[in-house]
Amino acid sequence: MASLMESFEQQYASLTADITGKTGKIPNLTGLEKKKMVLQVEKHMEEAQELVEQMELEIRTLTAAEQLKYRNHVKNYLTELKQMHKELQRAKIAFCDEVLTREELFESEDTSIAEDKQRLLDNTERLERSSRKLQAGYGLALETEQIGADVLNSLYSQRETIKKSRDRLRETDDDLGKSSRILSGMIRRILQNKLILYVVAAVIILVIILAIYFIARRHS
Repeated sequence: MASLMESFEQQYASLTADITGKTGKIPNLTGLEKKKMVLQVEKHMEEAQELVEQMELEIRTLTAAEQLKYRNHVKNYLTELKQMHKELQRAKIAFCDEVLTREELFESEDTSIAEDKQRLLDNTERLERSSRKLQAGYGLALETEQIGADVLNSLYSQRETIKKSRDRLRETDDDLGKSSRILSGMIRRILQNKLILYVVAAVIILVIILAIYFIARRHS
């Protein structure tokens, strides 16, 4: 849905703004502080990449016009991410790395431990996000399956209804045929009765005329 895409784009804009701001600070930092900032930027870039991947999946559910619009957006986002990655690499090797203080050398072991811990936390967080995505996908699959079952049940019910309606239509057609034959028979009998009535009436009239004729002749 377009509203979900807008939400993804807002999150992406917030992340990239944070990435740009922190990347600009990296050249002016040294030691542990700089490494922490780099890790934060890299983490945000991974989140931004995941957001773009979610956008690519969501685009498939949109209309053709919306797909064209948001595919162009995603293409620009991917190009932007590549550029930000290059800027991060340049920031990591900026002039402040040319001179290492003795304090940084003593802190290297602690830094390594902190980095390992941070990587472990990042990996755990990525696993949790992946697990949530899988759960959401599984829920969507179950919902789709239920919708499919409901549609099949509805189609079966409609098929039964159509079948019953067709049977009733056939019965009605048979009844109409019977009624038509009965009506035709009644009409024939009525016509026959009318014909008989006309013949009887004609005979009676003829008898009356003949009677009048013979009476008149006898008196004459």
